[in-house]
Amino acid sequence: MWRVFGLVVLLAMFPCYATTIKLAYTMKHDNFNQLLSELAEQTELTVDSVLVDQKALKVRLVQANSATTTDAVIFPADHLGLNKYANFSVIPESLIAETTDKRTLDTTRVNGQLLGIPIIQGNHLLLFYNTRYVKKKINDWQDIIKLKPMLPEQVKLITWSFMEMYWFIPFLSAFEGDLIVDDKVQLNTSAMQLALRYVWDLNQQGIVDRECDYSCSHAAFQNQQAAFIINGAWALNTYKEALGEQLAVQPLPKLNGHFMQPYYSTFVLAFPNNSLQGPNKDNLIKFAKAVQHAPFQHLIWQKLHDIPVNTQVLTQLLEQNNDTLLTLLAALQHTKPMPSSAAMIIAWEVLTKGFSRYGSGALTAEQAGLFMQGLAERSIANEEVQ
Repeated sequence: MWRVFGLVVLLAMFPCYATTIKLAYTMKHDNFNQLLSELAEQTELTVDSVLVDQKALKVRLVQANSATTTDAVIFPADHLGLNKYANFSVIPESLIAETTDKRTLDTTRVNGQLLGIPIIQGNHLLLFYNTRYVKKKINDWQDIIKLKPMLPEQVKLITWSFMEMYWFIPFLSAFEGDLIVDDKVQLNTSAMQLALRYVWDLNQQGIVDRECDYSCSHAAFQNQQAAFIINGAWALNTYKEALGEQLAVQPLPKLNGHFMQPYYSTFVLAFPNNSLQGPNKDNLIKFAKAVQHAPFQHLIWQKLHDIPVNTQVLTQLLEQNNDTLLTLLAALQHTKPMPSSAAMIIAWEVLTKGFSRYGSGALTAEQAGLFMQGLAERSIANEEVQ
């Protein structure tokens, strides 16, 4: 009887080890699951994939030590900072394709270890606008604000996922601030205070609506109910389908003469619970090689309008003189790499709390900076003790 019980336990832990890859991903693009299905068909692998919200995935990874059945994850590289909890497999250099842009590997190293395989690069924020309402390229934020009186009453001037801190970073950068400096959290700075005041003033002036989250903003722009949206390169194809020739895209404008610098990152394939060394190893290696090779990398541009990491594919695309791709690559010149570290994970969580408390009036900008820095330092110290 005990032998039967033991077999049941093993099957519960590895229910589909022979043929199925259980994959969780956070890519919000409408066509991404279709790409995974095509890849599974090409490789003759069965991929059981599920879209997971960023925060929900973090919880799943933190709980990964409790015999998770997730074989692989595709997510922004900064999530690799959760390695202490998720126990990601170290990626052997031999598993990285020679055609992979080596710059992208810097986003996947944590404490010198390669923990993810880049499959998409960029993921930077851009300014999209509808030429029905906006007739020329925008150079500065004042150019946007001046357009508000000219719009129909029911049309939003500009929208973005206001309460998500990824969208706050370009404003912080325009005041010469960052979250991590020399591997240390830097949240109590004059740049942070200025950025908090500026962004929340935009809300108070009715320039942007804090209540309009990602879904609300995305729908408003698609339905031509917003003149501008700040969103990631991943949304390009969706907006092309919705707006057609009325869509225009450009790098983020300057703010008070300074470049806004969104984070540059990669979407990576990683293996929690050291699954790359588990019973599904052969299938996972086959899957890892396939996402780096030309057929899938071409689909990343064709279906998603995201930037592939395969340098040969990218060269072929550039030879076509595609204006959209050239715009995306030009925008990369004014980005900065997003750190992948445990401190970065803490910085995001702490920034969200400070941003909300300042916006609610519970804290001044100065108090918010002190609150965030203190909370971050205590959290990091607690992580190091555990």
